[in-house]
Amino acid sequence: MSRYQSILFCICLLFPLLSNAQLTDSTQIDFQKRKRILWTGTSVLYAGTLYGLNQLWYKDYPRSDFHFFNDNQQWLGVDKVGHVYSAYVSATTGIKAFEWAGYEKKEAALIGGSIGWVFLGTVEVFDGFSEEWGFSSGDLLANTIGSAVAIGQYLLWDEQIMRLKFSYSPTDYREIRPEILGENELQGILKDYNGQTYWASFNLNAIDNRVKPRWLNLAFGYGGDGMISAKGSYSDVELGQIDPRRQYYLSLDIDFERIPSNKKWVRTVLTALNYFKFPFPAIEWTEGAKPEFKAIHY
Repeated sequence: MSRYQSILFCICLLFPLLSNAQLTDSTQIDFQKRKRILWTGTSVLYAGTLYGLNQLWYKDYPRSDFHFFNDNQQWLGVDKVGHVYSAYVSATTGIKAFEWAGYEKKEAALIGGSIGWVFLGTVEVFDGFSEEWGFSSGDLLANTIGSAVAIGQYLLWDEQIMRLKFSYSPTDYREIRPEILGENELQGILKDYNGQTYWASFNLNAIDNRVKPRWLNLAFGYGGDGMISAKGSYSDVELGQIDPRRQYYLSLDIDFERIPSNKKWVRTVLTALNYFKFPFPAIEWTEGAKPEFKAIHY
C-alpha cells in the first residue's frame, strides 16, 4: 500500500460522519457528547494512521536528517492536483463533521477544514526524515490550496459553489510499467496518472438562480497523457518514444447534494458521490492536437 493510497483510505474512513451532518432540532441534540465523540475519533484515527504508515511504509526505508525534495516538475503536476483534491475532500469532510458536533460556522470552517491539512502535513514531515524521499514544499502548497478552497467557500457562501472532483479511465500505459503505474486496476486508479482527471465543477444555479435544474454544473478538467516516467519522455522498443502531454477538458456535471431527499442514507450516498465527476460528453484539448469531442468522458 502506497502512502497516497493510505491517505485516501483514511479520508474515506471519515465518510460515516456525513450521515449525521444534517442537523434537525438542535434542542434535542447533546452537542457536548458529539464533540467528545468527534475529538476522540479524530485523535484515534490520526495516531493510528500515522503509526500504521510508519509500520507499513517508512520502517522499510532508511531514515535520514530532515531534508527537502523538489518534485514539482514530475507527472505534469497531476500528482500535485491530486494533493489539492485530497486536501479538499478532507477539509469539506472535516467541516461537516464539526458542524455535526455543534461548532459555530467559523470554528467548523477553520478547525474542521484544517484537520486534513495537519494530517497531510505530518506525512510530509515523515517524508522529510526518510532517505527515500524528502519534504516536498510543492505538496505542502497543494495541500494548503485544497484546504483553503473548501474553507474559503464555506466562510463566504455557506456552501461549495465550486467542487473539486475526480474521475478515472483505465489506460494501456499501465501494462508498460506496472511496477510504477499499478499492477492491477485498483492500483491503477491511484498510481496511473494518465487515467486520472481532476475537475473544478461549478454549480450554475448558485451563480445564477435562473439556471435550471438546480443540480446542473459546468466542469473544467485537467489531466495528462503519455506519462510513463515521472519526468520527461519514455522510450520503448516496440512503441518508440512516448512524450507526456497535458490535457484539458470542458464538460457538464451534477451537484448531487442539490438533489433533494428526505432519507438520511440517500443524502449520505449523494454526499459521497459528490467527490466524483459524473460521466458526461466532454471536449478534450491535448497539447499538440486539435480539440476532440468525447461522447462520454470519465
